[in-house]
Amino acid sequence: MPRRRRRIEKWLAGTETPVFVLDTDRVVAWFNTGCESLTGWLAEDVVGWRCDYSSEFEAGTVDALVASICPPPELDRHPEGPVPIQVSCRDGRSLPQLLHVFPLTDDQARPDGFLGVLQPVQQPAESTAETPTHRLHAELAALRHSLRQRFGLDSLLGRGPAMTRVLEQVRLASGTRAGVCLIGESGVGREHAARAIHYAGPGGEHSFVPLDSVALPPDEQADVIDRMLGPSRPPVANVLQPGALFLAEVDRLPRDIQQRLLDRLGEFVAHDHNADDELELRLMASATRPLEQAVADEDLLPELHFRLSAITISLPPLRDRSEDFQPLAQHFLERHNQTADFQVGGLASESWTALGQYGWPGNLDELNTVIREAARTAAERGSAVIQPPDLPFAFRTGMDAQRTGGPLEPPIEPLEDVMERVEREHLGQAMLRSRGNKAHAARLLGLTRPRLYRRLQQLGMLDDDVETGDD
Repeated sequence: MPRRRRRIEKWLAGTETPVFVLDTDRVVAWFNTGCESLTGWLAEDVVGWRCDYSSEFEAGTVDALVASICPPPELDRHPEGPVPIQVSCRDGRSLPQLLHVFPLTDDQARPDGFLGVLQPVQQPAESTAETPTHRLHAELAALRHSLRQRFGLDSLLGRGPAMTRVLEQVRLASGTRAGVCLIGESGVGREHAARAIHYAGPGGEHSFVPLDSVALPPDEQADVIDRMLGPSRPPVANVLQPGALFLAEVDRLPRDIQQRLLDRLGEFVAHDHNADDELELRLMASATRPLEQAVADEDLLPELHFRLSAITISLPPLRDRSEDFQPLAQHFLERHNQTADFQVGGLASESWTALGQYGWPGNLDELNTVIREAARTAAERGSAVIQPPDLPFAFRTGMDAQRTGGPLEPPIEPLEDVMERVEREHLGQAMLRSRGNKAHAARLLGLTRPRLYRRLQQLGMLDDDVETGDD
């Protein structure tokens, strides 16, 4: 029997059918010749790496490979059949494959890992055990690979018309050192897009320095500017030299700080003009309104506006990105899986329905928070799928508030009607206090008696009055 077992192990190790084994901690324990041929990675490079159910990793890395072959979390306990995946290869390619999962147990029927077998996709997808969660994971992996090939900025996800334009603008901006301003609501990912532009651009080897115009007190804002751009700035390693200064909510930056920044920028250029290794500082910013409007409102200096507005990119709110909503939610879930012991694979259909009915005033930041909290709750009860009760309490109360709606706004009345009503009430109070004495009422109102009489007549109020003791 041992000899036969060794023959089977040798046969599996040498077969061209890709076969691998993961232990109960999702660590690769075995990686055969077929896997090596398919992926370009040797077994010695892969064995010992832990699989996380995520598509976050950079293509062409071992992290990306083991994540791409990681079975959906529910399959290690409830195998349902082959699942379509995108295998990340060493040369950066992404190959569609069908993953077959076979749980392994010890002699006491306890979980002892599982066996994975990969096969080319040859039959229609509907004949597999694919679920909406599995399909979404595969679509996300394919989308990431497509974006890597087209832009090299795979951290920005989008396939709808609005985001297609944004991605093209980001790609163009990353090829220059021109000033960039990202316009959009809070939480839409403006700073994230700015970082992607910077690190993919010509100055990406240098540091990205954010300056929060809202959270940072003005004296600390001035200190950051002086330390970065002042003539007495401390020497630092070349890689730590500032390559980009990002002004978050620039339209809320105090005007004296704006002027200080412009002055320091002039000194910075003059100081480094003759340097052998001249470093050009790139200005980037975010705002919630067009910079032209901020200048018109006298909240932004025109010169700073000109420096920042060479490239302007408008990021759409989440409510206008219906095509991207599910891939984004899955993206946040899989990013959470990278640091989680218990892997959560996706969301139940009822959970997707609830999320789709919400208005998302906090945009991507709020979606990220909701998904992470829901994943933690699902993991605590041992579920690999987020169910509606797992959604955070704050999200559910927000849903209730949106359904109920705020107080009804009063209708806007014609100004003439409002003024007439106010005048009637005011004249009536004066006549009541003067007990119908028009001369007394006129003195209270600062009018002459004839003028008061004419107004009462025009408003049709004479018939209601009874003069008593009129002068």
